[in-house]
Amino acid sequence: MSTQGITPRLAEGLNRRLLAASQLQIQAGRSVALDASALGVMAVDMAVAAIALGARGAYDLWILALTLLGLSLGLAVRSLHLPGAEQIGPSVADTPEAPDGKDEHSPADSLLNDLAEDIEANEHALDRKDPLFDRALRFLVLAIVVELAGRLL
Repeated sequence: MSTQGITPRLAEGLNRRLLAASQLQIQAGRSVALDASALGVMAVDMAVAAIALGARGAYDLWILALTLLGLSLGLAVRSLHLPGAEQIGPSVADTPEAPDGKDEHSPADSLLNDLAEDIEANEHALDRKDPLFDRALRFLVLAIVVELAGRLL
């Protein structure tokens, strides 16, 4: 049994790995939140479409509302089909114990580099999902405004 204390280099490496794990968890949470929000937008799209079809106004604004709802639904579905952080990031079981090649880097440095690459890949995936969801939500709001305007006219 070793009685040596934790060296500053070891502590720094542990802190970096904990930070990387925390960032991966945050990214996975963001991805799940975007997917759940996209499902919510799809449900509201369907509800507003049913209302627009059920109460067609004198003006043909309901057609525009349905078109906007279709765009919103399509963007929400596209957002769901993009891979999320949980589909790109590493599994804890897959973390290597030692580097694959024989280079001068330690296993800890190799693991940190792998985690940094995974964080960057996840960030790119989330950057692709965010705008699609935002557009789907904008089209939904615009469709609701058009439907309400059609009812007031």
